[in-house]
Amino acid sequence: MLARPSMPAHTASPNVAGRGAFGVIVTALLLLALASNAALPALGFESISAAATLALACVGVIAIVLWRPVFSVSMLYLFAVGLSLFLAGIGIEAGGYLIETNVQGEANGAFSRLLWFYVIFTLCALAGFQWLLPERRRARIRIEPRMAIDKYSLFLGLGLSAIVLAAGVLAGLTQGFALLKGINRFALRNESEGAGPIFNLFLNNQTFVAVMLGTLCTASNRWVRAIALVMAVADIGLDVLHGEQFMSVLGTSLAMLAPFIAIHALNGKPVVRYLGIGALLALVLGTASVFYAYKGQGLDMSDTILSRVLLQGQVWYVVDLDAGLLSAPTGGGAAFTRVLASLASPQAPTFFDTGVVSGLRDLMLAYGTPEILRAYIHDDVTFTMGQMGVPVYWFGYAGAAVFVAFTGLIYGALSALQLIVAMRGGVILLWLTTKVVSYASFGLQQGEYWNIFGIRTITYGFIACAWWYFVDAHGANRQYRES
Repeated sequence: MLARPSMPAHTASPNVAGRGAFGVIVTALLLLALASNAALPALGFESISAAATLALACVGVIAIVLWRPVFSVSMLYLFAVGLSLFLAGIGIEAGGYLIETNVQGEANGAFSRLLWFYVIFTLCALAGFQWLLPERRRARIRIEPRMAIDKYSLFLGLGLSAIVLAAGVLAGLTQGFALLKGINRFALRNESEGAGPIFNLFLNNQTFVAVMLGTLCTASNRWVRAIALVMAVADIGLDVLHGEQFMSVLGTSLAMLAPFIAIHALNGKPVVRYLGIGALLALVLGTASVFYAYKGQGLDMSDTILSRVLLQGQVWYVVDLDAGLLSAPTGGGAAFTRVLASLASPQAPTFFDTGVVSGLRDLMLAYGTPEILRAYIHDDVTFTMGQMGVPVYWFGYAGAAVFVAFTGLIYGALSALQLIVAMRGGVILLWLTTKVVSYASFGLQQGEYWNIFGIRTITYGFIACAWWYFVDAHGANRQYRES
């Protein structure tokens, strides 16, 4: 029998060398594209800068999905948020009018500068993610989630998920479904008092239910998979009926997809196809929820959608107008001190607080028109998509870049930890972990950083660590010692 010739110990495999060379070429091309895109405004091509930035961002997301599918599915919600900002940038820099701040957009390259912040965030998030969950490592034995094979955990997980779904149904029957009543979901919730706690039980546990059901969809028992799938469809349906729109429905759908993709990928199965199909379905569901919500409220579809799209990029655009490399907009430094003072409060900041307004609401008071502020303060509604804009408002570009890098490391590690808990932890630990991750996700999306660094999130984190150390770790280590 002919033996396969062995490679010298010091010689790299041709396949490995080829992949390494390809990676270097792709990296060099992406850096060149980023540098060229950043130079467009200075070269007098402001009119195409926003469109070029969106195209480059889309290419970057696709490249990350193909290169690191497990990491990308954990980040895909924030990537979608970012793409919505770059889409808004095209309209704003083409002269779009921002009704909440009374600002008329013009081409100035603002969104080409935004792209660098997303690059920094993504690279640091990848570092944090890989530190806890190296994606290229494959399990030596098939991974099956602990919650799918332990009967107590299985029944507890399905039971808690069923209670949350039942709360969503009961809240709709007593309070009304925003979609069916054809009214704004915020107005409905503020006008209804009796079903508030019931609805909050449903709304505040969406990430837990989504990750739980997505994890159980990988179980070897087909009946468990079927039950989890039916409950997942019901959960998305209730989200839509309660008036949750594009980003909320997309976030819930992707939270379900994350453990499904991660477990299959670590088991050595191809997952890019599943990721593509799942992401497409999430986009379709999110878009349909927006269409039917606006139609039910009797709003003009084209005007409303155009206005909402533009407002996605509003916070960044207005802050970018006033920020410098080392200088923050007027009032930004004082606003940061108010955020620091709010971190010790166990309650999330609202306009109803007796104390000082902080966070994204502070930025609203600086830039919002009086008419908009009166209406938004009444319903405790905020501006949206402040992940990068709020730190720039506090610190200017340079300080914000450091802050964004730090939050990227934290969020990448938290996303990896949530997947590890889905595979190795119990139901209670998963509930605690998803609380922390859901707070962090919302905080990043909106720029409400109290949700990441506030005492509430820190407390949940400490409880989760204690629960893992004293309860879950021993059984998980025995079960997965050889994986």
